[in-house]
Order: sequence, then structure tokens, then C-alpha cells
Amino acid sequence: MPTEILPRNDRVTSRAVPEPIRSREEDALRGLAVQHLERVRRFKLSLAAYVLSLLALTPVWIVTQYESADGWPEHLSTRSRYPGDWDPWILWVALVGGIIVAVAAYRAYVDRPTTEADVEREMERLKTR
Repeated sequence: MPTEILPRNDRVTSRAVPEPIRSREEDALRGLAVQHLERVRRFKLSLAAYVLSLLALTPVWIVTQYESADGWPEHLSTRSRYPGDWDPWILWVALVGGIIVAVAAYRAYVDRPTTEADVEREMERLKTR
């Protein structure tokens, strides 16, 4: 097994690459970008969960209502006044899930802090008028 023998004064060193120095503004901008990406990811997960849950619950709703009402619906009613009424509980599930997804979308795409670039863009837009 060959080994390398180095003279006593020669040292093997690795060159360390210095990390780039970031300003406070860049750090703040990076923090906002990370926060925005997390909100977008949360929105996409909420949307996927909403769609998948409705895809799973709708057939369950159809089968249970078909079996309990003895056939296809004549009416959609929660009070079941007529034989053959279907209970539209799936609409409540869809409504509540839709509200949750809408809030996640609002937080991801609309509700964000104003940055200096936004202010400058608005000032330029106002100057062109």
C-alpha cells in the first residue's frame, strides 16, 4: 500500500471558499420569498386534499343515497318530505372545503407584505400617467 510522505513543513490544506456576505435587505427579501413559497406549497396541498377528498366522498354519497332512497333522486332535501329524497350533505362538505382552499389561496397569492420593489413599480406606473 503506497503512502505519500510529505516533508515536515509542507502542509496539505483545503481552500475554504468564503461565504458571500449578504446585506440585511437581501436577508429580509429571502425571508419573504421563503414565507411566500411555504404559503404557495400549503395552498397546493390544501387544493390537492380538497379535490381528492371530494373524489373519494362523492361516490360514497351517491351509493348511500341511492341505497337509502331506493333509486335516483326525485328531490334534494334535508327534511325528506317525499319518498326518494336525497340528503345533500356533500354540498356542505364541498362548501366548507372550498372556503378553506379559498383562504389558503388568498394567503398565498394576495396577502403578502409590500416590498420596496412593489413601491418602486407603483411609483413608475404613476409617473407614466
